[in-house]
Amino acid sequence: MAKIIDFKEGDTLISQGDDDHAAYLIQSGWVQVRQRQCSGKISSTTIGPGEIVGELGLAGLTPSRSATITALTGGQMEVIDRGALIRLVNGPGRKLTPLLAALFARLKHALIDEDIFDELDDTVVIHAKIAGLNDLSRQALCNRPRLVSRLPWFFGAHRPPQSVTDLFRDHVQIDVKLAGSTRMLREQHLVIEAAENGGLQIRLMQHGDYCELDDERIGYGKIGTAVPLPPGHHILKFGEISDPYEFAIHAQV
Repeated sequence: MAKIIDFKEGDTLISQGDDDHAAYLIQSGWVQVRQRQCSGKISSTTIGPGEIVGELGLAGLTPSRSATITALTGGQMEVIDRGALIRLVNGPGRKLTPLLAALFARLKHALIDEDIFDELDDTVVIHAKIAGLNDLSRQALCNRPRLVSRLPWFFGAHRPPQSVTDLFRDHVQIDVKLAGSTRMLREQHLVIEAAENGGLQIRLMQHGDYCELDDERIGYGKIGTAVPLPPGHHILKFGEISDPYEFAIHAQV
C-alpha cells in the first residue's frame, strides 16, 4: 500500500544536504524547490500535482539532497522509496506509469520554462490578472495571482496518465491545473482567448458545466459557448454549485 504524507503550507519537506533517498509524487498542492549552488546563487522552481521531487536521491545519483523543498500550499504526496520502485519495476507496467509521467514532466520543465518572462519588459503584453477567491482556486494558483501573458489560457482538470500511451499523448497545456477536480471538469475546460472582434472572451469548452461570470449563468449545456470578457474586474465561478472554484479576473484594455 502506498504511503501518503499530508503537508501544510510552510512545511519543509526536504532539506538540502539531508541523507534521504526517497522520491515524492505530488498528488495535490504546490511546493517550491530551492537549490543553493557552489557559487552561492540560489535557483528556484515550483512543482505541482503529478510532478516528482527527490528523483536524484531515489536513483542514487547524489549522496545527499541537492535542494530544499518547501510547501507553498497544503497537499498530499506519495512516498516512493527504493523498495517501492523495485516493486513497480517488477510489477505490471501500468503501475510504473505515474512515476514515468512525473519524470517526463520534470524533464520538460527543466528544458523549457514556458512561464518565465520579465514583468517589467514593456514588450510583454499582459492580457489579464487572475487571483483565487477561495481555498480551491487559491491552491490551483499556488497561492499567488497569475498574469495572463499569452493566449489562449486554459483552465483544466489534471489527472495522472493511466497508461503508457497517455505519456506520449499530445496533452493540452493547462495553465491553471485543477487537481482533484470532479469528472465534470476536463483537460480543456475553460479558456480565455482573443475574440474575433477584438478584446477577450471566455469559452466554455464542454457541455453540461456549471459556470457563472459576474453572477450570470453561462453555458446551459451548449458546446462552445463563448461570452465577452470586457476590460475591468470580473468574478468567474465554475465546478460544483455547492463548492465551486472562484476566481477574480481583471481584464486589461
